Formats: sequence, structure tokens, C-alpha cells
Amino acid sequence: MKKRSTLAMAFKAEWLKIKGLGLLTIAIIFGLIIPALLFTIDMFSEDSRLYEGLPINAATKTITDTISQFGNFFMLLLVIIAATRITQIDHKNNGWTFLETQPVSKLSIYSAKFLVLTTLTLMMFAVYFLSSILFSNLLILIYPQEGLQTGVEMYWLFQTLVRLFVLSLCIISFQLMLSTIITGFIWPFAIGFVGFVINIVAAIREETYDFVPYNNVDTGLTFKDSFKLNHFFNYTEYLSLFWTVLFFTIGYFWYSRRGFKSAFLSTTKAKVFSVIGLAFFVGLYFFITKPIYPQKFKDHSVISGSIQSPKPVKNITVISTEFGDKIAEIPVTDGMFRWDSKDDLPFAEYSINYDGKSYPFLFSKGDDVHFDIKMNAKLSEVFMKGTRKAEDLYESRNRENSNFYNFIAATKMHADNPSLFYKEARKEWKNRMKELNKFRTAENIYFAEDFKEYQIQKNATKMLSAIYDYQKMTSFTDKKFAPEAQFLTELQSAIQKPSPLLYSRDIYKSWKLKELLPKEGNANSDSIVFAKLKAMPAGVSKDQLLSSHIISMTTLENNEGKRNLIFNENIAGIQNPKFKNYVAKKVEILNNQQKGKAFPIMVFEDADGKKVSLSKFKGKFVVIDFWATWCGPCKETSPVFAYQAKKNKNNDQIVFLAISIDEDKSKWKLDLKNTQSNVKQWWLSDPNALKQLGIEGIPRFMMLDPDGKIFNANMPRPNETNFVDILEKITGKSSNYMVQVF
Repeated sequence: MKKRSTLAMAFKAEWLKIKGLGLLTIAIIFGLIIPALLFTIDMFSEDSRLYEGLPINAATKTITDTISQFGNFFMLLLVIIAATRITQIDHKNNGWTFLETQPVSKLSIYSAKFLVLTTLTLMMFAVYFLSSILFSNLLILIYPQEGLQTGVEMYWLFQTLVRLFVLSLCIISFQLMLSTIITGFIWPFAIGFVGFVINIVAAIREETYDFVPYNNVDTGLTFKDSFKLNHFFNYTEYLSLFWTVLFFTIGYFWYSRRGFKSAFLSTTKAKVFSVIGLAFFVGLYFFITKPIYPQKFKDHSVISGSIQSPKPVKNITVISTEFGDKIAEIPVTDGMFRWDSKDDLPFAEYSINYDGKSYPFLFSKGDDVHFDIKMNAKLSEVFMKGTRKAEDLYESRNRENSNFYNFIAATKMHADNPSLFYKEARKEWKNRMKELNKFRTAENIYFAEDFKEYQIQKNATKMLSAIYDYQKMTSFTDKKFAPEAQFLTELQSAIQKPSPLLYSRDIYKSWKLKELLPKEGNANSDSIVFAKLKAMPAGVSKDQLLSSHIISMTTLENNEGKRNLIFNENIAGIQNPKFKNYVAKKVEILNNQQKGKAFPIMVFEDADGKKVSLSKFKGKFVVIDFWATWCGPCKETSPVFAYQAKKNKNNDQIVFLAISIDEDKSKWKLDLKNTQSNVKQWWLSDPNALKQLGIEGIPRFMMLDPDGKIFNANMPRPNETNFVDILEKITGKSSNYMVQVF
């Protein structure tokens, strides 16, 4: 019997063979090119050295910013080139046969080639990670940047490296198999290039192809920050190990038996084993890629998280979005918080409030969600994990780009062609349903059934509302303009039992109120709607619809007396105290915002810490910008507001005033050191005082008249044309005049 050498000896032999191929040099260059290029750009470009984000290690930021490009291009390219070059040596001059005359087993030969490819890839990874750490830290030492820190996050680095290595194994195994089977250089390289193209197509179409190894890498690297995964490994890493074993097995047997037929179909025994092996791998594939539905608790719910802030945060508050009710106040200890509740929480939208900021999320009994919060004086970032991770991702994406709603319905197209209108409507409905059915995150997580049901109901409501508007524009009585009975039935059946969350949405309430309007039109349509609402049986639906209609009607009414009359005549129809209080508060806010209403008394401080009052501006119009240092949109509008103030600096009729609602006065004062403008700067000591004016979000602009009364409670933003129009109206001076002054 021929003596067989060890795998280690075979590996040494294979490694010696690649010395003249330049593969090690290519691996080093590919690993070095991105970090070196970034370092060179940052050294000579001042703009590239500007960092305004949250505190982070410079090395972590560099790797996070570049790992997707590195893994999806340079790593793939090295493996494709190296696998082809290594096997070409043995394809030439019948090298495979020569190898088999040596005291080396075929398994050792094939395994050694696999290990050589793996070693080259690991060397490239080592160069990439080490050079990224070295260059990023060196740059910070040369050009210190606030927010970027030196050092290395070892556990994060370890997890990221391990994940990238595991993801690379399937490509190594696949390209080795291809290069073993195909003797030439072109086809293995061409197939590898197709992998690049597939990734581009998948990104454009926002799809995931689990059956394509190249896309497996791309999907895995969607999580550039490994800490954002629910677990140490994503399902793509397990899938990569699956592909590695499968392609290694196929490649080895094909090589050792010299062909597909002789390897898998030569005898009855081989056929049986092939069928068993195929069934095993197919079953394993579907097991790994099966949808992940997060498991909920049966008898309790958990909200937990971490918060990183330069200033200690004492509490996290959980609020019900619909009414603003406080659900829980969770203490923060050493940057961590946790709330375990056995309350029967309904499926609804809530928000976590922290340091004057908030983040909305969906929640219900049994959920387990975790929030990682990072913040500084200006920025805040929240990342959510747990049972509602898919819902959070779906809600955060902009899914309003619809040709049907944004163009066809919005511009009232096809008024004379109902068949075409309803064809587009059915197409839109079908696409939305398809999207819901196939949606999953890059972790293969699907959302819960209650959320899917809610989304279907929301889409059906939106479509029914569009159909109502179309028939209102054309005809309710002419059957030509009516939708197909089957289509209408499908939409209506979808919302037979509305989700509690759907009840709270304006789109649902708006559609239900439209349904109550008389189809033929009536001068007293609002009164008819109120009468129909009062006649409804008591319950949540009646309370929500009646509340919505009262608020809608009072908002449209400019006279406070008439507004109060609408409220008093209809509020008794609402049974639930929460809805009654909510409507009463809304009407009170509308009255407080009434033009000519006195501005509420509030306590302000100027930059010197002195108590100040708006009465000092008596006789002048006052344009107020409510803002905060942590508000991103505020930072965008503030320069435009300052520009308008500068244009009006010689106009003694008007004052521009920026009022900060920062909870921490020191943050505001620190920001003032870098602010020089014609805008007066004040600080509001109690931001909650703004609630009586209905100010729930910033930036918010308001104008007071010379008597200190409200002139415009909700002005346009300064970058909008209407803002300048209002200024011109109250000053009697055109923008041309103001430009000349400027």
C-alpha cells in the first residue's frame, strides 16, 4: 500500500508552489489599499478630517465605513484570482495526475489547496484590519478630532473579523470547486464577475438571494457594525458554513473521481448516496434559511437598553403615543435600564423619552425589546433589537414612493378612463401585498402577524380612501366609475376587524369620516356627520372618530367662540375619559394659539444669565425660533433664520429671537460661543411650558405682534417663501428693500 503523507506536508508543498505566483503580494496590496488610500486623502484634505458624529473609536469608524467595499470587492477578487491561479498550475501538463503519483492522498491535495486559499485570505484580512487600526489612530494623533478616539475595541474587532472570515469560506470553497472542474482561467473568473453583478442587482431591487453564495457575503456585510446583530452570528454566517461544506464535498468528489458522472452516478450505491446527500443538504438549506419569528414571553413584557451620554441620564420614560400617557419611568443605573411588566399592554405605538428626545416604537404584551442609545450634546442615535426589530426597520424606511398615490391619485388622472384608474389601483394593491409577504430583514427576521395584519389594513384603508376620492371627483352613482365588486370586497374584508393600532391612525379615521359624508353633497354635511357619529353604538370606534371630527372642525374654525360651541355640543358623545381629555386639551391649545391671544407667561434667561421678559420688545413684532442644540433640523434652519435677521438688522419694527429649550443650560451656553448673528439668544428654563401652545416638535417658528399677543402661532420655516411674505406683509417693505439694506 502506498504511504500517505500528512495534510501538513501537503500544505507545505502547495504553499511552496505559489511562491512564484505573486499571490501573497496581491493579498497584502488588496488588504492595504483601502486604509492607505483613506489615510492619504485625510492627510491632504481638510474636509475629510471633519467629524461631527457621536463619539467612536477612529479604528472602529474606519472599518465600519469600509468593510462592505473590502469584503464585497477586494476579498472576492483575491479569492477568484488565487483559486484560478493555484489550480491552473496543476491543470497544465496534466499536473493533477503527477501529484497523485506522489505519496499524497487526493483528500490531502484538495484540502491543502483549500487551506492555502484560506491562509492567503486571512493574511489579507490581517493587513486590512491592522493597517486600518494603525492609519486611523495615527491620523488622530496628527489631527485630533473631537468625537474620534484612539484605541481599539477588541471584542468588536474580534467579532467582526470572525464574521468576515466565516463569510469568506463559502467563496473560497465555491471558487476552488469551479477552478478544479474548469481547466481554463476565463470561465471561473467570469462566473466570479457574475457574482459582483448579482450583488448590484440585489441592492437595486432590495432583495436577498440566499441561493447565491456571493450575495450571502453581501447580505452578511449589511451589518457593518456587528453589535447591531441580535446574536454573535447572523444566519448568513451559518449559511456560509453550509455552502463551504457543500462545495468542498462536490469539488473533492468531482476531482477524485474525475468527473460528475463517475463521482455521483457511476454505481447504484453512488446514486443512493448522492440522493441521500442531496436530500440532507436541501433540508439543511431550508432549515438555515427558514423565517425567524422572534419568540415572545407568555406572561410579561420587557423593555431594556443601554445609554451612552456625557451627562448621566437618570430616567427613561415610556409614553403612549396616542394620548401621551406615561406608561413607565425606568431608572438608569450605570448606563443600563430595564423594565419588566406583567401589564396587558395593547399593540400600539409607544415612545421612549430620554433627555428631551424621543424614539417611537411598536410594542405589545409579550415583547422583549432592547435599545442601544448613544448621544452627545448635539446628536442622538437609537438602535433597536429584540422582537420588534423587523417592524422598526420596516417603519423607518420611506415606503411612500408610489406612482399610484403620488402621481395618479394626487394629480386626479384618468377621470375619463376608470378602467385604467382601477387597473393601476389593483396593481398598486398587489405590489403592496407582495412586498409584505416577502419582506424580511438582513437577519432573516420576519415581523409578527399583528403587524402584518395592521399593514394590510392600513394599505386597504389607503386604497379605499383613494377610490372614494376618485368617485367623488367623477360619480358615485354611475356604475362605470365604480370598482370591480371582487376588488372592493377584498379591500373591505381586510378591515372587517380593525387593529387597535389602525383605529388610532389618521388615515383610517379620515376614511371612515369620508364614508359618513352624504354622497350627493349637502350644505350641512358636517352636522350630518356629527349626527351619524352620535348615533353609533358606544365604543372605541365611536370615541376615536368623534374625537377626530371635533378636532378637525375646531381646527378649521378661526373664531374661538364658534370653536368652543362645536366642542360643547359634541363632547358628551365621547364616553372614554382619555378621549375627552385629549380633545379638550387640543381645543385649549387651539384657543391659546388664536391670533390676538396673549402669549403665556414664561421664564427666560439671556446669555448673561439675567431673567428677561418678552415685554421688553413691546411695540415690535417678534419672530421666535424655538430650537435646541441636539436638534438636527434646527441646525439646518438656524443659519437661514440668522440670514433673515441680518437682512432686517436696520428694521426697527421687528426682532428675531432664538429661544433654546435645552434641558442643560450649559450646552446652550457652550453653543453660543460659536454663534455670532443678529439673532437674540434666550433660554427657556421650563420647556414643558410650551405644551400649552401645542409645541411638541422643533424647530418651531412663531410671531408675536407689538402688543405681545400671538400674530402667527405656526409660521413657515425661514427657508420657505411664505416666511418672507409674512415679513413683507407686516413691515410693508419688500424683499428688494431688505436685500439693499443687507
